Amino acid sequence: MINSTKIFFSTFSNNTLILVKGRYLFIRMAKFWFLLCLFLPSIAFSYEFPPERTVREADKELGWMFAPLPGCVEGVGCAVPIAGLISNFYESTDLVLIKTLAKGDIEATVVQLQKFPIIDERVFFKVLYYDWDISLLNYDRGIHSGKNDYYQTFENTNNSTINLQSQFYNQHLEIQIGYSTGEAKISKIFDNDENQFSNIQSPSRTWIDHTIGTQIDLTDNHLEPREGIRFELLHNATNYGLSELSDYDVNSLNLTTYIPFLGSDTLLINAFQSRSYISEHGLTDENTLSNKFGLGCDLEIQADACRDAEKRRTNYWLKRNRFGKASALGGINRMRAYSQGRFYAGNSSNYVLEYRHNFSEKQTPINWIIMGGVRTVLQASFFYELGSVSDDISELHKNMRTSFGAGFRAIISGLIYRFDIAKGDDGIAPTLFINYPLSLGTLGS
Repeated sequence: MINSTKIFFSTFSNNTLILVKGRYLFIRMAKFWFLLCLFLPSIAFSYEFPPERTVREADKELGWMFAPLPGCVEGVGCAVPIAGLISNFYESTDLVLIKTLAKGDIEATVVQLQKFPIIDERVFFKVLYYDWDISLLNYDRGIHSGKNDYYQTFENTNNSTINLQSQFYNQHLEIQIGYSTGEAKISKIFDNDENQFSNIQSPSRTWIDHTIGTQIDLTDNHLEPREGIRFELLHNATNYGLSELSDYDVNSLNLTTYIPFLGSDTLLINAFQSRSYISEHGLTDENTLSNKFGLGCDLEIQADACRDAEKRRTNYWLKRNRFGKASALGGINRMRAYSQGRFYAGNSSNYVLEYRHNFSEKQTPINWIIMGGVRTVLQASFFYELGSVSDDISELHKNMRTSFGAGFRAIISGLIYRFDIAKGDDGIAPTLFINYPLSLGTLGS
């Protein structure tokens, strides 16, 4: 873990003066946020820091959820996968299953076993396997990209992940290591006018990911903190099977302060930074990369539209090969008013202020047709987010996008069912997910 920390801070060194200045800027900002999150609790809290740890026994009760997840992809088809989730079915273990029952143009299979105890509730095992057909919007790189600046892929993706998680000192300290391998094969590419192209060069790619991370959780409750601080550090290394693609590492830091308000309410302040660097270079010549990842536009009826999509695809991988890709903003976790992975570059940052109001904490057994367990909390939230991405770290905070909105959460048998709706420059976007936002990978889960 000491080596991981050294790797994290070493990623910002560079030979150019601008990046050196950017490196010191980030270190100063990281120190500022660390000190803020460290000392703010001692000012805001009414008793000694860190706060006393609390546990709700109802969060360990058996819970379940079964529901259809209908979806369609233009030009491909529709499907109705069935999702099943069982929490605490064996001690702290959660099980997730998703399966498309009828074969068709779109299929999905997901199996996840999470937090299975293998050593005395201190060492846990997680396994995840998925094989699904998915539609992805690949936006132009950077914070200035418009909501129509993308090309769309339809691809089959499969992935297998193994993760070991250790928790100590009443879950105050966590260490994780993980390994995953995956493959994706693109069958169709669309432009933003829904023109379809299928003469795709290099449609397949494979990868191997290694992760290591730690969390220091000095809060009053591991599942639903109301006061204290939480520090997370995650290192991820991605190695591609294609030599044409650069391998790169990503180091991310997440700091959160929880301040109690009006008895059961909470003010959350979050700061997030992510940096990437190339570990092994792939192709960085535009013409060579264009030949390798072309779309065979001479064979397409819409040749001009095809060349525009081809140029977007080439630029996507060209800049990714040169600068890597830090953790993206947009979607279920950060900058919720934007599409999943909407903004990305070699560096990213995100700052959030969120107010959580618990309007019910009555323990209520639930036994509905699609959902069951013990409900412990009903919560409303109001949030404001600032975020930016840039390949030049000195430019990272000069142009910031905003996202603000409200949400509703219900905690049932240790799972957080969340619905958020947010507004940003691209319009209004809803988010329906399980777990709180602003997490760093699976740390803390």
